[in-house]
Amino acid sequence: MAELDLIPNDYRRWLSQQTLVRRYAIAFVTFVVLIVVAALLLQHTTKLAQAKALQLKADNAITQQQQIQLQQLKDQQAEYERQWSLLRGLRAGAAIDDIFSLIDRSIVAGDLWFLDWSFRRAGVIVDGEKRGIETGYFIIVAENSDPFADPDLEVETHMTIHGQAKDHQALSKFVRALFEQQDIKDVNVQRTSQTNYANGHAVNFDMTLVLNSAYKDT
Repeated sequence: MAELDLIPNDYRRWLSQQTLVRRYAIAFVTFVVLIVVAALLLQHTTKLAQAKALQLKADNAITQQQQIQLQQLKDQQAEYERQWSLLRGLRAGAAIDDIFSLIDRSIVAGDLWFLDWSFRRAGVIVDGEKRGIETGYFIIVAENSDPFADPDLEVETHMTIHGQAKDHQALSKFVRALFEQQDIKDVNVQRTSQTNYANGHAVNFDMTLVLNSAYKDT
């Protein structure tokens, strides 16, 4: 006996269409989910890239700041070195107690006395200006040169003495005694004259002395 198909064809077509719609819906939902996941991944990657860019920018700023600080330290070091050169020059002159000692070893008490005694030190200053050697008691040298490399630029103590002696023999004895002192570099009697008093006379003199006071770094 032949089987009878009681399902209408329209119903069969409707079922087929429902199946196709479900497949398209599933495919669309899957596609949307994939797009959302990709968008989230892209957003996360973008945030990471932005964070890394900000970190690199911060590192670069720190590096520039360190370079600025390094240059400031170099400038400060150069300034300290210039000041140290100046202080070495100021420190290099003969000590006052040494000056009094050598004068005391040379002078004969009662035969010679001082009316005026002054000290001046010829120095070397490094001031950063490109100037040559000038006259005067401070010698200006170039910034990059070593002010103590040339013996002609050694710091010297100059003394100017105005005084009186009992006679020329006493003055000559004092000058010879000064020349015998190792610390004396030069003695120059610039002027002498005689002054008469009621009970005798005295020899006035003006004298300049240059001391050996080369700088020795300790």
